[in-house]
Amino acid sequence: MSAELEFRGLFKATALGMLQPGNWYLGFRCLACHETFAVLDDITGTGEVEPMGSGIFDVDCPACGAPNRYVAGDMLVFQSATAQAGQEIDPSRT
Repeated sequence: MSAELEFRGLFKATALGMLQPGNWYLGFRCLACHETFAVLDDITGTGEVEPMGSGIFDVDCPACGAPNRYVAGDMLVFQSATAQAGQEIDPSRT
């Protein structure tokens, strides 16, 4: 059973810098470079969350820097396999 997470209003979001391998996140696929990036930790920790609502997110892509606007319906739920592009994984935290 998935948990519903409803967003309303305008959010000025910042992409998360370092992702912990194996953890679940909510984010977007950049409209410019198509890289996936996270803006929130998945509060369920399981990937069983369903983002919904009319919320709008203004966020810059951490990979290419492109500023874009996304709607809650564009939000992806994904599990991180590696650190953010160009960043090292701290082996003590895996």
